[in-house]
Amino acid sequence: MICAEATPAESVSYEAIAEAADRAEALLLDENLRASGAPELVDALDVEEPAPGVAEAYQPAILARYCAAAGEAMRISVKGSERRARSFLISALSHAEQQYSPELSARIAYRIALVAGQGAANPNARSARRELRAAIEPEMDRPSPPPGMNDLCAVLFARSIDRETRWYTTQASLDCAFANSRLAGDYRIAALSRLQLARNALAEAERRPVLREDLRTLARQAARAGLGAAAGLSDPGLRFTLTGRLLEAALDAGEGASAEIRNGLALMREGVTDDPGQRAVLHAIQGRVFAAESRIDDAAASYRQALFFESQRVQPLRLADWYLLLAAAEPERRHLHIAQAYRALETVRPLLPLADPVTEESTFALRMQPVFKAAIAAEFEVQRVDAAQQIVETFRQAEIESTFGRNCVPPRAPIEPRDLIAGEILLYPILLDDRVELLAATAGSNGYQRLRPAVNADRDRVAMLVGKMAYTIAYGDDDSWRKPARELYDILIAPVEDRLSPGSTLVIVPDGVLRILPFAALRDSSGRMLIERTRLSVAPALAYAQPGTRIDKGPRIVAASLEERVELPAGTFPALRGTSEEAHIAAGLGDPEQDRGVLIENFSRAELERAFAVEPVDILHLATHATFNGRSERSFIVARDGAISLNSLRELIEANRSRGKELALIVLSACETAVGDDRATMGLAGTAVQAGAQSAIASLWQVDDIGTVELMRQFYANLATSESRADALRNAQLALIGKGEAFADPRIWAAFSLMGGWR
Repeated sequence: MICAEATPAESVSYEAIAEAADRAEALLLDENLRASGAPELVDALDVEEPAPGVAEAYQPAILARYCAAAGEAMRISVKGSERRARSFLISALSHAEQQYSPELSARIAYRIALVAGQGAANPNARSARRELRAAIEPEMDRPSPPPGMNDLCAVLFARSIDRETRWYTTQASLDCAFANSRLAGDYRIAALSRLQLARNALAEAERRPVLREDLRTLARQAARAGLGAAAGLSDPGLRFTLTGRLLEAALDAGEGASAEIRNGLALMREGVTDDPGQRAVLHAIQGRVFAAESRIDDAAASYRQALFFESQRVQPLRLADWYLLLAAAEPERRHLHIAQAYRALETVRPLLPLADPVTEESTFALRMQPVFKAAIAAEFEVQRVDAAQQIVETFRQAEIESTFGRNCVPPRAPIEPRDLIAGEILLYPILLDDRVELLAATAGSNGYQRLRPAVNADRDRVAMLVGKMAYTIAYGDDDSWRKPARELYDILIAPVEDRLSPGSTLVIVPDGVLRILPFAALRDSSGRMLIERTRLSVAPALAYAQPGTRIDKGPRIVAASLEERVELPAGTFPALRGTSEEAHIAAGLGDPEQDRGVLIENFSRAELERAFAVEPVDILHLATHATFNGRSERSFIVARDGAISLNSLRELIEANRSRGKELALIVLSACETAVGDDRATMGLAGTAVQAGAQSAIASLWQVDDIGTVELMRQFYANLATSESRADALRNAQLALIGKGEAFADPRIWAAFSLMGGWR
């Protein structure tokens, strides 16, 4: 690929490259194509090889256009990947800077920020993180910054940028975009880059409480700068929209009724049309300015005007937002307004796009999450526990739909407390701004019981403890994870510990950041691990917490492994070690009691399909690379002959069910979700469960080959004799603890968790 090279080869046909750029740019303008995942985009970038001996002078303008289109294709196409998108866009920026094209540089830098902000999990592998990063994309040399490039853009060319946080890369890219857009007089990119920076800073402030005030200050500064840029836009509709969004971001960050706010509001008044949506936004922002001036009655009146105009729209998509504002202005009617906001959201939720059309933020985070959180807190305040639980469940399912896409999530009835049997406990931790709520249900209970945590903690405290434990247990080499593991036990588990025993099963429906928590390694006051006290299972929502049925003795197991290096459009995946031995263990080769195992080494898609076609499968064990790229249609497992999308995997599982048998378990032993990314933890294992598998086993972080092989050996040995799959995994983990030395380290055994059916 031309854009994978820091310096293009001399024998390139710039005419062919320009034609490919034209094709791709034309396709990128098609909104329907973009929404469909644009599979044609990557193919449109093919360039014919020139005749031997042909040499042309370096033409950075053409290469900049081509690599910019290639990077955008990799960002949005189902055939692309975020890693290659970023690499190609960095190459495009280098060429654009050598051509000195600030307008193109601004657009490219803005797209780099969008890639960083998408935050997809990296391609997953079981080999060490450092080894993987060196092996994937080895042919991509990062170009050096061209001479004279401003410092704001030059940081994007540093090799250390790959080790920085998404937030750092996003901020650097947006600063580069803003600097170039000002040089080019591109007010649109200037305003968008400041809006993106403000919105990202606010999101980061929620994730990093220690830096919250600094980040909110940055958000206010960015929004003020963006308002100045938006004022220069010639398109009145775009000017109104961006000014409104920038004002909302500034007010969200705590900006008062400053001169910039007043000027922006005046600009909106000048440009408002008869469109009821525009009038609703104008009145809502006017109300927020009144509230900042402590004119609460005037604020409430403005919010009511916003509600009136919003209700005139064919699709009143922001009705819930304005009800929440009115709830803050009228505390005596707060619960009523929040209930109206929730009903309004539920009415329009099927109509909301997955991403905001202006900033490409998740609509779930931007529009739904605040309403759900307010509704949950309001129900708890009036002691309506069952109502709160129902809203929480709707919240979780909405988040799953946002992650996987609505069409990819078949409806299921949530498990009810009456479905539990003796010894099973459902635990529902809910993280609120000022506290943690715990709901629990056991066999025979009529509903959920509200429990009081043994230790008071708010969302920020829990997030800090989870982050510290998850990161240090995954990547550290000391015992610093023990202290947060102990405190988290008291917050989350202590209220139900009297119900736990080796014969019980604790099913946890984790909230937000708790999804990255290795619950098995939480420690009680005596130092015992949670897995030593009980069996465990987790579920993204109750609809995906069906208990399942006990796996029959002598199950049909298909074990597929990959040891070869594989080249894909989305990246280069290095050879895996240890997967062959693991697959032999899973297939039961050499075990006289297991005569139905099927082993496929260096498997292909066709071989996997044939294994499913011969006879229904009970367990699918995949020892291969896998990646979750934020949407199920861009996520895949790696076979010898290419990628197998999770949609294709779903079709295999559904076909298996149509032949009379549900896939009881899928094991993704080489899968690893990004530590710190709570949405990615719903990725591969969550997709397997929502696609129709009763349960899945996957790892939260990378585990070495020896540890993985031994845990899988113990798991399959225990599966035939254990009472349930949760019991089999627990016994395997206890076996490793009992072996002592390296195997007893929770960095090995606590990485693996069971999701979904536990029986």
